[in-house]
Amino acid sequence: MESQLPKFIKEPDKYSGLRLLESLQELYLSIEMLKEGYSRNSASKLFLSWKALLSSIVVSNFNKIIEKKRKEGKEEEIKWYLRIGYSAPTTGLVGISKGLEDLGFKGLVTLTTAMLGVYRYAYNGLDEDISPFHTRDEAMTSMKELMRAEVELISSMKLNDEEKELLEKIKRKLNEV
Repeated sequence: MESQLPKFIKEPDKYSGLRLLESLQELYLSIEMLKEGYSRNSASKLFLSWKALLSSIVVSNFNKIIEKKRKEGKEEEIKWYLRIGYSAPTTGLVGISKGLEDLGFKGLVTLTTAMLGVYRYAYNGLDEDISPFHTRDEAMTSMKELMRAEVELISSMKLNDEEKELLEKIKRKLNEV
């Protein structure tokens, strides 16, 4: 992204929209890299896309998250979301996904767990002690399925014209891979 993100608390709709656009752009680049055979670079972009998407969803549902945490008496978690959770840090992705599932988003924990495997592959390759994949083909197959799942999730969201256009472009590219 070329411009600095606005403060999420002051302009949540703008922040969420920019993170969604970032997610779409990273996903597009991931598909392009995979198509060219750069699987680990593609994996890195796919993971960045997922983080940006989760951040967008968190911010667009921030009031619901805070309300739920307040009812549960989880003031420390509210502080965490205000301090850093809104940005979907890697170390908090499973918890964030679980929280979003509690709000009605289905399958996010499973997808996040798979995306963390893609993240390990991006940084460590096929190291048998770290990577969940035994071959490059396994990694690429998993990544294609995760890309499709992410596209499906984004397709269910309210999108503006620019986002819709980019999503359609992504769908066409994904069919070519």
